[in-house]
Amino acid sequence: MAAALDEFEKKYPITKGKAYLTSGNRTIEEQLQIILDPKYEKNYPNIKGRFKSKYKLKTLPKRGELTKEQVEWWNSEIAKQAGKPNGFAHVGGYAQDISVKNLTDEEKQKLTLMLNSKGFRVYNEHYSKSKVTFGVPIGQANLFHLTRK
Repeated sequence: MAAALDEFEKKYPITKGKAYLTSGNRTIEEQLQIILDPKYEKNYPNIKGRFKSKYKLKTLPKRGELTKEQVEWWNSEIAKQAGKPNGFAHVGGYAQDISVKNLTDEEKQKLTLMLNSKGFRVYNEHYSKSKVTFGVPIGQANLFHLTRK
């Protein structure tokens, strides 16, 4: 993915700034922190629902409030889905995020086409301190989530 970004920058001069890799191979602990972060409240509904059901909870506890047994449950469940396209793709390095906040809409479009031609699927994402939204129009995207086709 880094090579594709380098190639893109050589082919198309960037007007506002560079696109750069932001997230690749996460640890299970990093993924757990993301799952429990309130900003991702609407994300990961299946695993969150299974956890709440298993431990008879109405809300998710904070990371520091988890029991040893609960941490082991999370570690096991995240590991089962690690590196899988419909699981936790960043755990295991199947997915990568690229910040495109510094690119124009035209540059985002060109980068998307190039990444697709290199065998990547590109998912547009808008990331802020309080919320993450997937599937936004390219003009609203400030992050590309990439997976291999």
